[in-house]
Amino acid sequence: MKKERTWFRRSPGRKRKEQKEPETIAPEALPALEAANLQGLGNRTEQQDAFGVSPLERYESDGLLAVLCDGMGGMAEGGRIAAETVEELLGAFPEMKETDMEPWLRRRSGRVYRQFRGCGGTTLVGVMLKGRMLSFWCAGDSDLLLLREGVLYSLNTRQEFRNELVLRALAGAFPLEEAFRDGQAGALSEYIGKEEVCSDRTRIAFPLQPEDALLLCSDGVSDTLTPVQLGRAMALPPQACCEKIEEDIRKAARPNQDNYTAILLKYHGKGERNR
Repeated sequence: MKKERTWFRRSPGRKRKEQKEPETIAPEALPALEAANLQGLGNRTEQQDAFGVSPLERYESDGLLAVLCDGMGGMAEGGRIAAETVEELLGAFPEMKETDMEPWLRRRSGRVYRQFRGCGGTTLVGVMLKGRMLSFWCAGDSDLLLLREGVLYSLNTRQEFRNELVLRALAGAFPLEEAFRDGQAGALSEYIGKEEVCSDRTRIAFPLQPEDALLLCSDGVSDTLTPVQLGRAMALPPQACCEKIEEDIRKAARPNQDNYTAILLKYHGKGERNR
């Protein structure tokens, strides 16, 4: 039996729908600079870290200042000195220029020394960004790290007696091993609160590259996590980076975990090319 074929006709009033061209949606533009932070108490009874960042929305007009201080444990009013140092420094910005920072730190250190008779102090790590140009100042053992193209760099040198002992050992004063066994090796050689302080700092500002990440952190972060862990975290977006660092610190579960504080700055740039 022959099977009949059924034909369907389009109604004369109906037209074929026009095929729309696929649309490409541009990704949302990233800001020139992003920031995030974290802070935890650790296994301490008091938070002696302090930090602050100038308003991010004024970065393009005023630049940006980020500062982190770790009040010295075992000394008088470490947390108070750290908090007041951060507050005063941010209060002086944006009128403060790069050339004003080192004299300001010396004056601040002298005031703390006179107030606490040399028995109170804080570390400090501060960065100032003007456009893409970075300047920094550090006193003590807080750290400033840069992640660039997957490589992690330490921008500052910790100011501890260990470094002086190593130099003396290399000069032949005693065996090198003794420099690391010395009970005072980890003591700070510089800090805000000395009668005269000398910071580790940039002499000439240097340019950031797009996607550079900067981490300012107290030793509660950098003494707990490895450079590999920090580098992996810094490769994440700023808020995710801070969450990862806190997660890793909690997983480490050190019984003597210090206060931990960090500021993450991610520079996306404004269309300039890497050089």
